[in-house]
Amino acid sequence: MKHTVVPFPTLLLCAALGLFMGYSCSKPTPFGADLLDDEIADYKFSDSLTLQCTLVPEDSLVTSDVSSTADYLLCGQLFDPVFGKSQSDIYTQIRLATLGPNFKNGVVDSIILFLRYDAPGFYGDTTQAQTLRVHRVGANDTLHWSKTYYSNSTLETGEQLGELANFLPKPNTGRTLFDTVSKAPYIRIPLDNAFGQELLNLDSVTLASDTLFWKKVRGLRLSAESQGNPGTIMAFDLNNTAFSRIRLYYKRDTLVRTFDFTFLGSNKFTHFSHDYSGSTVEPYLNKNADDRIFVQGMGGLKLKVEIPYANLLDNIAINKAELELTVETLPGDNPLLRNASQLVFTESIGDTAVTLTSDVLYSLGPTLNSGFGAFGGFPEAETDQGVSVQRYRLTLTQRFQDMVDNTSGNIKNQTVFLNVYPQSRSAMRAIFYGPKSPVFPAKLSLKYTKVR
Repeated sequence: MKHTVVPFPTLLLCAALGLFMGYSCSKPTPFGADLLDDEIADYKFSDSLTLQCTLVPEDSLVTSDVSSTADYLLCGQLFDPVFGKSQSDIYTQIRLATLGPNFKNGVVDSIILFLRYDAPGFYGDTTQAQTLRVHRVGANDTLHWSKTYYSNSTLETGEQLGELANFLPKPNTGRTLFDTVSKAPYIRIPLDNAFGQELLNLDSVTLASDTLFWKKVRGLRLSAESQGNPGTIMAFDLNNTAFSRIRLYYKRDTLVRTFDFTFLGSNKFTHFSHDYSGSTVEPYLNKNADDRIFVQGMGGLKLKVEIPYANLLDNIAINKAELELTVETLPGDNPLLRNASQLVFTESIGDTAVTLTSDVLYSLGPTLNSGFGAFGGFPEAETDQGVSVQRYRLTLTQRFQDMVDNTSGNIKNQTVFLNVYPQSRSAMRAIFYGPKSPVFPAKLSLKYTKVR
């Protein structure tokens, strides 16, 4: 495998360590000279450490919303000239608004699905027509109420229950619903009356139990097609009981009645798929990133960042370590596909578990709601060499100190991953200059103190 190597700036490590077979170094940089100094130094700086970056597809992500706390779920298609085709489908159960309704001898009049938009989760072009379809989960499958589902999980698709064709999403246009005073953006999808009648015909035992009801209904699948490029990923807040629900209109004893089914309290998840065939990013997959770096949300692509010689930097205290990335705009890219609003570092724990790094967690605070101000990872406008650029800076101070202090020799301990955040709720992506770019190379900037 070809490795990305930026010259490591220390004569001490070049000359005295036999670990670097075939590695050459002609003279010490200021950082190398500092490490050779026997005296305790003041703050020193370096931005030329070796970075080895590899673009890899994301492993499957947990996308279940068992606790009904997700702000929104993603649904739609993107046709991205750089990242190829992406799609997100929603699988969800529905729940009786109240247990034990009396539907005896009820006759369906109509059944309508209402979905509340959540504008912050939208990505793409909302001026292009969308077609949204509602399917039932197939007869041989069931969305289980307590199971954890992942981004690659799917369920059997059954009959189509409804469709809203060629509509323009308006996620910022509020409307009232059911003569309420409050307004919110939402869409309305008529469902098949046969499904409504099936619900009315359920026996009283089933209607008195969530679990029995979920077994009978099996679950729904929401999918959407975009009628143009780059398409749209829509965001729906299924946990909003005021504007997201299924309302059943029916007659019983000559009276017109209504009953609601909600999504709050039911399990739901998203399935992501990505096709990179023919895209700009395809030749970069699973290879070292020299000139260009890509990251993508929605379970797409992450960047593996290795700092292989960090553990050889003895006797230094890291005052600040920061990864600096500069956005690259590629010819033919679509300006509507804006850069990711937040990036984070993650690391592997054990064979499969992944967690945010210590620097991210410190910024978020003990209740994980203090924000990313202390960490960074968001785009900022700057001027560099007379050129206006967008730049991200991500803190790696504590994690890099751990790399310096670790003597195991295991490269896993010197590895972090760069991810769009949150991976399971964001469709955004970003493109950066790589560590060997001659323009604005990705680099790890250090502020450190030499100690005895």
